[in-house]
Amino acid sequence: MKSRKTSSSTTDRATLYAEGVLSGAIIAGPHVRNACRRHIGDLKRTDIKFDPAAAARALRFFEERLKLSEGQFENTPFHSQPPQDFIIGSIFGWKRLDDTRRFRRAYIEQGKGNGKSPLAGGIGLLGLMADGEPGAEIYSAGATKEQAGILFRDAVKMVDKSPDLDSRLKRSGGPGREFNIAYLKNGSFFRPVSRETKKTGSGPRPHFALVDELHEHADGGIIEILERGFKFRRQPLLLMITNSGSDRNSVCWVEHEHAVRVAAGNIDAKDDDAHYLGEVLDDSTFSYVCALDRGDDPLKDPSCWIKANPLLGVTITEEYLEGVVSQAKAMPSKLNDILRLHFCQWTEAETAWMTRAALEPALADFNPIK
Repeated sequence: MKSRKTSSSTTDRATLYAEGVLSGAIIAGPHVRNACRRHIGDLKRTDIKFDPAAAARALRFFEERLKLSEGQFENTPFHSQPPQDFIIGSIFGWKRLDDTRRFRRAYIEQGKGNGKSPLAGGIGLLGLMADGEPGAEIYSAGATKEQAGILFRDAVKMVDKSPDLDSRLKRSGGPGREFNIAYLKNGSFFRPVSRETKKTGSGPRPHFALVDELHEHADGGIIEILERGFKFRRQPLLLMITNSGSDRNSVCWVEHEHAVRVAAGNIDAKDDDAHYLGEVLDDSTFSYVCALDRGDDPLKDPSCWIKANPLLGVTITEEYLEGVVSQAKAMPSKLNDILRLHFCQWTEAETAWMTRAALEPALADFNPIK
């Protein structure tokens, strides 16, 4: 991560990240910069409060209890990176005056390969075991059963790697076929669900609902039924993680636009004009939306890549992104997917048959009269 040391009067890691972004020491896109402006501005408010000790406790759960799996991260401790410090610290550190959680909804949009699923899995395990909620119901929700299982399997693997968690949690199903994690001490469970939940007539009462790859959800049905169950909980959390999408009639686009406006405190904020006003639009939603700035060209300028990939150099390499950029240049049919998945650009379609650079000369020569 490209950063330099800055001076600060705080040791709180969420606030340190926000200060680093606003000072320019940490490179980030426009909506993340706005989220950091919001964080710093909100520290001055008296109707909510930030609890650094609560933020630190959440980070300790990740770093002292959880281990990662697969590839280069096999059996390594979950070492939270500065962008993750900001996300975890904000979700668990911000409180209402009655000491309940401020943020009941969190929208995280990042490039592919930036550790969203392990982060969400860890948040689920924290909600299961360490959030002080008796009978907590934690759901990993996907557009399909298979997708819901991806995030859930990340959580299962973290349990497998941790002797402490392994001794305290009971998994149902054989190895590789787990469908439930139970914390019998407080009557809590963690399980995957999908759109079919709408048809069962059952009434889940989620403490945490973790929605994976929101851009692939056909509608907001699963979110609706899970949020409906929040009325039974004192401080529930809906966590939505996603790549950028291409359907601007989707539930993901609705949530994306809302998160952009919330971070800017500006009801008129848009992707290409996210001017920060700092108004309170939705005090219960946390926003971390990665995006490029107007004029950034990821096909020509690698310096902007980190804006869409905050864990560049940690979970995803410049060498890998160089490869996908080369593909985008050589195969126009892959361009839109690469821009969407790796550089957080909402495209107009899933695929493009011609690059903009190739199209513009043709448009310049086009005469509709002839």
